[in-house]
Amino acid sequence: MVDKLLNMALLGGEPILYLLIVLSVLSIVVVLERAITYARNRLDVAQFTSKLVGLLNDEKMDEAIEYTKSQKNAEAIVITEGLLNFDKKKSVVSELMSASELAQQQRLDKRLNILGTIGSNAPFVGLLGTVLGIIKAFNDLAFNSEGGASVVMAGIAEALVATAIGLIVAIPAVVFFNYFKNRQKQIMTNVSRLENTLLAFIADKKLSVIGKKAA
Repeated sequence: MVDKLLNMALLGGEPILYLLIVLSVLSIVVVLERAITYARNRLDVAQFTSKLVGLLNDEKMDEAIEYTKSQKNAEAIVITEGLLNFDKKKSVVSELMSASELAQQQRLDKRLNILGTIGSNAPFVGLLGTVLGIIKAFNDLAFNSEGGASVVMAGIAEALVATAIGLIVAIPAVVFFNYFKNRQKQIMTNVSRLENTLLAFIADKKLSVIGKKAA
């Protein structure tokens, strides 16, 4: 058993480097995909709120629904759900918007666990490559003792590349993971504020006329 493990270890860190390259490509793909998703979710919250409140104050429900449906961001999607059910009880509207909010949060959170996993584990994968490289270097020294320290030093230097690559892969993954998580938190905060705004209209019964629901 030990011999088999040793033979596997003697492959060195090269297979680990290939694995790190794959993780790097995967990380880049996820970052680009998430960047596009979050870029499409940009919203001027102040302008959106002002426009929505103005339409609600004027009791223009149909226009409010059309306005929010024209927006493709998470905030507008949740508010549209509330507007489409505005004639129901406040508690019902709140629950429906909460369900929609959860769905949007899941959409924004999609694939971020991949970045988190890569950022957390890439350094350890690189360290594994380094350890395997060092094992191989000492094994090479055992069969080529005439080379002396130069054989070991060259092997160790080569093995340390795996650790460096692991850190290079991990650092950007962690940075973008934190960035996207912060954007998600900001978006969800916007959603909560807009929900409270809409629910305030229901609570105060400021709309006396309920517009026709949009399909």
